[in-house]
Amino acid sequence: MNWLNAFELMCYLIVGILLADLIRHKDYHALFTFGAAALVGFFMELAAVAVTDIYCYSPDFWLNLGKVPKQFPLFGGLMWGGLTVCGIRLAEKFRFGKWMTAFTAGMCIVTMDILLDVVAIRLDGGFWTWLGQPIHTEITQSTFLSVIWVNFLGYMIETPTVVLLTQLKNERVKPHESGKQTVGMLLIALGAIVVTAAGSLAALGLNALTDDWFSCIAFVLLWGYMVVAIVRQAVRQKLRPAPLKKWNVATVIFWLAMYAYCIIAVAVLGLAQELPWFLAMGLLFAGATMYASVSEPTASSENH
Repeated sequence: MNWLNAFELMCYLIVGILLADLIRHKDYHALFTFGAAALVGFFMELAAVAVTDIYCYSPDFWLNLGKVPKQFPLFGGLMWGGLTVCGIRLAEKFRFGKWMTAFTAGMCIVTMDILLDVVAIRLDGGFWTWLGQPIHTEITQSTFLSVIWVNFLGYMIETPTVVLLTQLKNERVKPHESGKQTVGMLLIALGAIVVTAAGSLAALGLNALTDDWFSCIAFVLLWGYMVVAIVRQAVRQKLRPAPLKKWNVATVIFWLAMYAYCIIAVAVLGLAQELPWFLAMGLLFAGATMYASVSEPTASSENH
């Protein structure tokens, strides 16, 4: 089996494990959050490949929506849902307020995506291709190792929007109110699509005015700020490994599978030898994410 289809199969497996866990625990809020994020993912990706001519997906995935060359792999939309739910689970451990919880969830996703995107465009001819972007190992104002900066910035728009709207919905709708949950899911998806589309178009427009510097600077500043804020909050909340019986196994498996795949791919592609700092960065990201996955805050409630 090639790397592309192995990744596709892995994604279906970890999403299936996650959904089974949500159903078993009757976590209706998380199930509808998954649905809203997946709807956003399907719509945004299909729209992007249809009208933007910025990138296209490989036709070699087993299950696709749409016709070549405007197709989108089915697992991709499901992964938007899975990543959002698992990002929220990590973000909630830090006991931030609504806004910072939302951006922390986005931060968890985009940090992993920094690794995934770099290897995905290099394996088996590319899981997807950024049109007009040659593969290189340079960092410029336009790209990070051949991945455009606006792609990373987009995750910092989409996920926080879904999370914020989800938090507002959860305050007003009880878990067992399935009708209201469904309406809420559709409204969240619609709101996130509008905000993400507007934000992405604005970023692309500002890129055109600034020779691609806007997305690069905006992402680096936002990501750097979030790193500092999350580390400080982890120390303040005394985030410590929890007993094994308290681990959410589905979340641990999800993040472990994603990072293991990426780090193995970095080694196989030779990037570990060519760019040892990139491997070190990936191991640091993986270690921090897995630590958060198995940890719980131990500070007393009056301290947060």
